[in-house]
Order: sequence, then C-alpha cells, then structure tokens
Amino acid sequence: MVEFSIVLPVYNEEKRISKNIDVIFGFFNAIGRIVEIIFVNDGSVDLTAEVLKSYQKKYTFSVISYEINRGKGYAVRQGALAAIGKWILFFDIDLATPLETFYLLDEKIKNQPQEIIVCSRRMASSTIHMNESKVRTFLGVCFTKLSNLLVPGITDFTCGFKCFSKKAVEIIFPRARINRWGFDTELLYIAHLHALEIKQIPVTWSHDPNSRVKVVKAIISSLKELLTMKINQWRGLYR
Repeated sequence: MVEFSIVLPVYNEEKRISKNIDVIFGFFNAIGRIVEIIFVNDGSVDLTAEVLKSYQKKYTFSVISYEINRGKGYAVRQGALAAIGKWILFFDIDLATPLETFYLLDEKIKNQPQEIIVCSRRMASSTIHMNESKVRTFLGVCFTKLSNLLVPGITDFTCGFKCFSKKAVEIIFPRARINRWGFDTELLYIAHLHALEIKQIPVTWSHDPNSRVKVVKAIISSLKELLTMKINQWRGLYR
C-alpha cells in the first residue's frame, strides 16, 4: 500500500524541475519509503511538460496536465483527489521548505496521528534562513490575522508544506472552490467547519529571492477570497 502521495503543482517551472527533481527522488529513495509522486502541470507555456516527460524515462511518477492555467489551488486539488496514498502531502518545487521536514512530519503521524499537519514559519522554534522583505512579512502577518477570523489558532496559512489524511482529503477537497492565492486558508477553513484536528509543526525555511509571486496582488486577491469563503459558508457550500 502506498503510504504517502506527494503532489507537486508546477507552472512554468522547467528550470526548477531540472534542478530539484533528482533531489526529490533521491531523498525518498534514500529513506526507503513507498511514495506516489504526482506532478500537476497547471497550464505551463514553457517546456515544463517536455521536461517532465523526459524525466519519466528515469523515474516513475504521474503527470496531470491541462492547457489553461487555473491556479495553484486548482492544481493541488486535482492532484490530491487523484492520489491513492494514506497521506497526501503537497509542497512547492522550489523546496523553500527542506525535504528533511518530512522526518518531523512522519514522526508526528506515528506518535500523534492527526487528520491534518501544516508547517509554520511563525512558531517560536521555526528557523528562517533567508527572510522575506519587511513588506512581504507585514502583509503576510496581516493576512494571517484576517484568516484567523475563519480559522483560529493557525500561525501560518501559506507555508507550502501541508499533509492531509485520505479521510481529510475526501471531506475537504471536493468542497473546495478557491483556485488561487487563498486556497490554503479555504482548505483549513473547511477542515475547521468539519471539526478535523489540525496540528502545526515548526519548519526551517528559506525565502526564494527568485519567487515570481507578486505579493501585493496576491494579498489583495486573497482578501477577496476570504470574503468569498464566508459567503460560500453562508450558502452552505462547505457542508
């Protein structure tokens, strides 16, 4: 039985895939875990599809691909719903959160099984090697405070390293509707509404200076999506 399914959403990531795919497979092969790896090509217009196809000659993994870019939330949702593992983990191809975080996550699952485990850059024992700009940090904190109105107690909604049990995926992901920046919050909001336990673990993290995320635009979009989530809840779409 596949224990973990790894979902990797990618959009125009031909360079990062070439840089990090050997690292990812090398890590999981070295620790001897049976994992399913799913790349979701979110409408890339560069050579992402071709690069993935070339690596399928070297490694065993699945690719879900579609022509129109629909957003990271949509991509993660497609991968998670297709996954067959007991646990579904998604993270970013830039590996801003190091793969060694998996050890802590795995230990938590074995000793204190939860339905959902999320990594946080804002816990006291978290380690940041390369900080974001003050503007990004400030806006991120503001977004967290507003998201806490929906999901109390979460210290970091957007860290890209989250793990869900198969049961949690089956409850949360078919109900999710947010496709872009606010999707992390929506997943945890639905979990909160269904009384699923969420565990946070500290993370070692490095900001990627080459990140293409336009933070002001992302925050504005996310704020709109927070309102959309509340409307969805009022309409009963998350029941």
